[in-house]
Amino acid sequence: MIRLCAHLGYQFNEVPFLERFECAAAAGYRAVEFPVPYAYDSGVLADRLARFDLSLVQFAAPMGDTSQGEKGLGALSGRETAFRTSLAQAVHYAQALGCRHIHPMAGVTSETARLDWSTYVANLRFAVACLAEQGMTTLVEVMSEGEVPGYFLSSYERAQALFDAVADPHLTLIFDTYHAQALTGDVKGELMRWAGRIGHVQVSDFPGRHEPGTGMLDFDALFAQLEQSGYDGWVGCEYRPETTTQAGLRYLGKYLTDVRSAS
Repeated sequence: MIRLCAHLGYQFNEVPFLERFECAAAAGYRAVEFPVPYAYDSGVLADRLARFDLSLVQFAAPMGDTSQGEKGLGALSGRETAFRTSLAQAVHYAQALGCRHIHPMAGVTSETARLDWSTYVANLRFAVACLAEQGMTTLVEVMSEGEVPGYFLSSYERAQALFDAVADPHLTLIFDTYHAQALTGDVKGELMRWAGRIGHVQVSDFPGRHEPGTGMLDFDALFAQLEQSGYDGWVGCEYRPETTTQAGLRYLGKYLTDVRSAS
């Protein structure tokens, strides 16, 4: 069964962040994800999750100085100490919120940032070992240049090299349908190639990155392929609603109904 989780960074933006938990639960979701929880006390977030009977699927480690355009510290040479500090903060929140998947983002190239392959591999090896000790999984995501210019992990070839260098089952991939289609033109083939190494899935249609049903991707076929591959994790709705969040749920409603009926 496909289990959808709401992405509170993209969905229900019609209301303030802390109100989105209730909106997600009312829409039929049983889990949520969002990139950065650190603006809120972990106790406040834990209360929201418990109040609306929601699980937190995954979030990112602190991304560095976002005011300077930083988007992750994983590959930033000279920032290894900051990377480890960010990981410790992420673990603290994950423990408080009952979350078992953390995404230490790779980072983007800028005038002041030097991204380095050996730094990235060393940092990811550290992250995988550290998180595994806590019973947690390390996630990485391939992001397309058009959406995230300068992102270090911007091809599946580089991701494969990373998985070869960090050969550990606690390292898994966030498979994003939009990025996969943008980079390869063959989302179904890429999904097949990464089967068994996927720790989380995110969906948005192509082009436009709106909700399923607004573009060219066949999500019924993709969801069937996911189930056939043995994937039993959550599927995050990381899309930009074409109009309102509620209107955008018209395609996904049957999956939310299935989840609600089974809970």
